[in-house]
Amino acid sequence: MRAIVNTKLILEDGIVWDGAVTFDQGRIVAAGERDEVAIPADAGIIDAGGLYTAPGFVDIHVHGSEHHSFRRDPPLRVAEEFLCHGQTTLLPTFFSDLLPEQMIERVQACREAAGQGVGRVLDGIYMEGPYMAGFSGNQNSIQQMWMDDIRREDYVPLVDAIGDMVRVWAIDPARPGIGDFMACAKEKNPQVLFALGHSRATAAQCRALRDYGLRVQTHHGDSGKAPGHAQGTVGAGCDEYTLYDPDMYAELICDEKGVHVDPDLIKLVIRTKGVERVVLITDSEVAYTDPATGKPYTNNPADGVAYGPDLNYDYEGHVSGSHLTLDRACRNVMKHTGYGLCHAVRFASLNPARLLGLDREIGSIAAGKRANLILMDDTVRVRRVFLDGELVCEDGKLAL
Repeated sequence: MRAIVNTKLILEDGIVWDGAVTFDQGRIVAAGERDEVAIPADAGIIDAGGLYTAPGFVDIHVHGSEHHSFRRDPPLRVAEEFLCHGQTTLLPTFFSDLLPEQMIERVQACREAAGQGVGRVLDGIYMEGPYMAGFSGNQNSIQQMWMDDIRREDYVPLVDAIGDMVRVWAIDPARPGIGDFMACAKEKNPQVLFALGHSRATAAQCRALRDYGLRVQTHHGDSGKAPGHAQGTVGAGCDEYTLYDPDMYAELICDEKGVHVDPDLIKLVIRTKGVERVVLITDSEVAYTDPATGKPYTNNPADGVAYGPDLNYDYEGHVSGSHLTLDRACRNVMKHTGYGLCHAVRFASLNPARLLGLDREIGSIAAGKRANLILMDDTVRVRRVFLDGELVCEDGKLAL
């Protein structure tokens, strides 16, 4: 058994200022006030030096790091780049820019990597697509292919091959035939959830799919707006439906400058959804680089695109995901909103775990749960990371 002492515990419903947590064989044994936690005489003692102990972060929407992508690189290599930032659970995310056979191949690579060393952080797949709305300006031929009619003969082989690994499918409720696809995915995996993806659907179209397991919106504020009914009116779409449906969770990308989601909108989402239904994500992407210079693309000020040091930009200079990690996202949400450390950690741990139905295993510090723990300061600078009770990262370096 091991014990972390001289620490402040961030629990689900508050902070223990003089706390301790014990763990053994990869599971938390006890956590609470130091004088109430029994620590055996032969336990290995870890002196946190006054740092906070928090649950490991859960990133449900991550395409890759700034340097490596789940769509092309070994999954373990990508996972390593997030582990030292406290992200002990990742859902590799694939977009509708892959052919069916490519999606199957990449998900299979994640399946094989899961459970091996660092691969323990991989716990399912988030499919951002393939059946979402189109994009203006930068849509390639593969994305255009997915805009054709939704046909059973196209999606059944895909669902059969990867459906058991998918925890979330992002869809466009406005696409004809989308309900049949959702029913097929649900038959393959009854626990699967659906997200409002890139879409210009109306709130009514969203509501019609609620019973399939529609529970989250892909990066709120950037999933598309519903058309108005006439000049001068505003329609209700995915954003509005997410805000008023009490069971919906809202994903938020909180970058340093508040470019992806304006700080006032972040405040509105948290106030409307409550602290229980907000999920911080990274939507991290590999950097697009200019073949002529080898340097990453940056913003296009001519199009009014603001610069952010933790954002990713495509070849047109438009925002395309981020280079965030969840520790940085936690710092940013506190900066933009005034919400505290306990809330920020919850947005990045318990809420995503609860959305996925994994909160009995991960997401908070409680007896019986996996000992996925991070030691950090009050600005969410991660110093140590424990995965299933094993020290895997210290001072930003892998310790495996």
